[in-house]
Amino acid sequence: MQTAKDERLHELTLAYIDKSQLQKNGWLMAAVAATLGIFSETMDSALYFGLLPLVYLIFDLPFQLEKRRILERYLSKDQIMTQSMLWLGIQIVLYGTLLVVVLETNDLGWWKTAFWMALILVPLYFATDWLFKKMARSGDPDFVSDQEVHKHVKYLEE
Repeated sequence: MQTAKDERLHELTLAYIDKSQLQKNGWLMAAVAATLGIFSETMDSALYFGLLPLVYLIFDLPFQLEKRRILERYLSKDQIMTQSMLWLGIQIVLYGTLLVVVLETNDLGWWKTAFWMALILVPLYFATDWLFKKMARSGDPDFVSDQEVHKHVKYLEE
């Protein structure tokens, strides 16, 4: 007998695999690379580097939308909205912090930029991840994190 958490993990895993298939389409990656190539010609390298996480967010968006659709069967609209807005807020904070760090350390060497990015972003990432999981689990005992879904996908692929 499957628990509600196992059932949700299975559905989210299938959605993640579908998203992964989307990412494997070469033409889509080529289009993104060409677009970023245009930006690299017209923009400073720091801004170009800052656009890379945006590409990740674009590819993650279909999974997040499918995740929201799946969660509608298990959670109230308020809980879904809270989780979605919290996820979006965290992405904005992390992405905004990355851009500020990259722009402020642009005149420093590559290693100093990487050092400041690691020093600021790594603790911020773990703090926001902990906050998201804590808030999501407080109203949802069967909460399944994106990391659990990713681990389950890797387990199934082996």
